[in-house]
Amino acid sequence: MKKLLPLIAILILIITGCGKAEEKAEAEAKKAPAEVTDKKKEAAADKEENSKEWPDSFKPEKDFSVPQTLEEAEKMTPGEWWEKIEDNEWNDSDQIKLAEKIGEIDSLDISEEKRADRVTQLIFKSIYPELPGLGSYQPRENISLETLDTGSNLKLNGREVKENINVAIILDASGSMNAKQGSKTKMEIAKEAINGFVTNLPDNTKVSFTIYGHKGTGDDKDKELSCSSVEEIYPMSAYNASSFGTVLNTVKPSGWTPIAASLTHAGEKLKSFDSASNTNIIYLVSDGKETCDGKPQEVAANLAKSNIQPIINVIGFGVDQSDRSSLETIASSAGGRYISAENQADLEEEFEKSNDSIGKWISWSNEHTSDAINQSNEDTSDLISLNNKTTSRLIAFDNTATSVLIRANNEYHMDPDVYDLVNETIDDFYREIKDQADDDYRAKKEKVDETYKTTKDTIDQTYEQNTGN
Repeated sequence: MKKLLPLIAILILIITGCGKAEEKAEAEAKKAPAEVTDKKKEAAADKEENSKEWPDSFKPEKDFSVPQTLEEAEKMTPGEWWEKIEDNEWNDSDQIKLAEKIGEIDSLDISEEKRADRVTQLIFKSIYPELPGLGSYQPRENISLETLDTGSNLKLNGREVKENINVAIILDASGSMNAKQGSKTKMEIAKEAINGFVTNLPDNTKVSFTIYGHKGTGDDKDKELSCSSVEEIYPMSAYNASSFGTVLNTVKPSGWTPIAASLTHAGEKLKSFDSASNTNIIYLVSDGKETCDGKPQEVAANLAKSNIQPIINVIGFGVDQSDRSSLETIASSAGGRYISAENQADLEEEFEKSNDSIGKWISWSNEHTSDAINQSNEDTSDLISLNNKTTSRLIAFDNTATSVLIRANNEYHMDPDVYDLVNETIDDFYREIKDQADDDYRAKKEKVDETYKTTKDTIDQTYEQNTGN
């Protein structure tokens, strides 16, 4: 029996241990479902909270503040229902829900200031507008003007070339123009060069073509007839290739050289084109001096002082040395230029330079002026659009907020102090940001205008430096 006692003790310990293990396992089994249930309840509560629709899901922030600057206002996140207002989907049901939430907040047992702050937050987080970015918008700076190489361009006597250009060409049709240079007569060469010149003038240029000495002969008996033969065969008008070519082909060299009379005639035809708004240019192409007893130097000087103030350039084509000084004097007396053209290449080069100078700088000026105008118009349009959107959205916010607040007050009898605090906060915000937006718009509009003026002044100065002043 004594031998069995230790064995019995061991069995008792084993049985007791197994019983405790079973009890522990059973207890843990009962505990597990309870823990799972608690987690499920917690998850369900979170899900329910997250599934709440606005404004029931509203949660106030401790560090909320109403924007004080336009920059802050533009950075603020739009309200939950702003898109509804923007898309005209905001309805009475939405207003009722928001007013009800305001009434709920106003009934809380907290201070007036805290209730007013929460109502303000609710309104901002519900219907605050998306501002379009007027404050961050920056108009463009001055247009960068390309630099043109004008080293080889005719400056047209240092005189400004205006938008309205009238070119009067006077061609010597005296008998000496029948002389040959190579296989062509001087007249043939001159006509080819003139035709090439007028063909390439800017589109808005008016042209006239006058000839002299084309009647009679170089004999003394025909002097009176020839010296009185000055005729504008292409009246001042827009260039027409067919019409101009037709009259050009009719010109035949014949008699004497009435330069003074031809300049007087050209001046008469130009007198209606005042220099205030027109650039009047006379090109006199001759191979010799005056032979009709006129005083072309005096005529040229008087024209330069007249209301038309023409630029007078004299092209001496194959001129003898003895006649050159006379033609140079005509040009200098009017502040013009004398250009010596010994052959066809020289004559064409001179006309080409004139064309380049007129055409290039007019095109340059027009192009950049157009760019400046377009930039000014585009930036102004952008500013107006941004300002209008900012204003209209601030008004929509202010009106909607006021309407909701009034409804909440009428239906839930808000604390007057809370109502006044919220109403004052919203009104102050609207007025302050609206004023800042207006100031910002005006300042940027002034910048747009100043940028255009500065750019245009630069264009005009560059234009005048390269065409004259």
